[in-house]
Amino acid sequence: MVGLALRLFRHHRGAAIATGLVALIGMGLVTAMTALLGTGLADTTAAADRPFLTEFPVIMGGWVVAIVLFAMVSTVSVTLSGRTGEIGGLRLIGATPRQVQVMVSAETFAVSAVALLPGLGAGYLLGWIVLTAVRSSGLIDPASVYSPGLGLPLLGVLVVLVATVVAAWIGSRSTAGRSPVESAGPARGKRSGRSPRRIIAVVVLVAGVGSASAVLGLDADNIATTAMTGPATVLTAIGLAVLAPELVGVANRVLRALSALPRGAAGHLAAINLAAAPERVRPAVTFLTLLVGVSAGTLSMQGIENQHSVAGSTAQVLASINYLVVVLIAVFMAIALTNNLVAALGRRSEEFGAMSLIGSTAGQTRGMLLREIVAATLVSVIAAVVGAVVCVIPFSIVKTGGVAAAFAAGPYLLSVVLGVVIAVGVTTAAGGRVVRAAMVH
Repeated sequence: MVGLALRLFRHHRGAAIATGLVALIGMGLVTAMTALLGTGLADTTAAADRPFLTEFPVIMGGWVVAIVLFAMVSTVSVTLSGRTGEIGGLRLIGATPRQVQVMVSAETFAVSAVALLPGLGAGYLLGWIVLTAVRSSGLIDPASVYSPGLGLPLLGVLVVLVATVVAAWIGSRSTAGRSPVESAGPARGKRSGRSPRRIIAVVVLVAGVGSASAVLGLDADNIATTAMTGPATVLTAIGLAVLAPELVGVANRVLRALSALPRGAAGHLAAINLAAAPERVRPAVTFLTLLVGVSAGTLSMQGIENQHSVAGSTAQVLASINYLVVVLIAVFMAIALTNNLVAALGRRSEEFGAMSLIGSTAGQTRGMLLREIVAATLVSVIAAVVGAVVCVIPFSIVKTGGVAAAFAAGPYLLSVVLGVVIAVGVTTAAGGRVVRAAMVH
């Protein structure tokens, strides 16, 4: 199956590019953190600087690995959904689910391995940029030298490489396990409320909310308040993103609730399409929830820290570093969101062509896509913002003595606007191109 995977590789360039970009940026981010860790452990680093240069990259590196793993699982799932016919054919000629998973994992390994050296180089550069920002903020001695070494940065890219293979194995499980005589439609698993996915989502959400709530037992000037609230926002966003199918169901109900309003052919098509094939907007819901949740929660937390911490304190000095890291993670998730939207839209060309044959115009099809993404965006940003607020409320109570600061609109609006612009912009541009091509053929 490994040999087959390599032969099939050239037929799935779009999926390979999407997977490779996620792996490349993930490697760059993780390598940057391990480069900082290497600098903190180096003999040339002052003893006073070591606590920050070891604890900070370990915490941030853990966040990034978790996000990369989740993003890769989702990316593999999306790209495989356009290959159900191919995988069904392999199953019909005798391939077992395990062999299909090995094939997909080998493809993912090959793509990620190509990204290894560029990711390593990008990580060294990002690590230097972060250390420069740390030095300029006065958090460490200006004489500290960037000395990442080779071992730890290399370990960072290898960790991401392993994570991508694990993600491919997990992400391909559902498609590989489908019966080869099933219809080409979406796989429909059991609707049990005790499904492993829902159990995982609940566990992650409880961990996130628990980490945020534990802040209530800390002093306001304890740096652990930030160290616990930051991961809480990430865990909560991941937990909500895992519940993307349920959020899509909410979006479907929103469209049906609007059915009494005048909506035209495009609105009618969107309502029917979302009800019949909700998995088509699941990638958008997944990554929008993650992007908005992490960005909004972290920016809100840091905004409270900036306003209510003592000038020149360690917590306030950390602000610029936190903002830089949030920007890097947001860029990663924005690219993952764009990749998955483009992949999901690309595999719908046959659907758009069939719609053209039964009389749908290009404008109506584009209108359908726009309404689908608007419904998906609405439920995603609401869920993400609610999750972020829940995590920031304990932080606000400890820092300010009340909850009002947790509801400051700025960080949430900034994150929501970013997510909406990406989702709607990519859908409009990429969807319009796919629709035009389908109508021509």
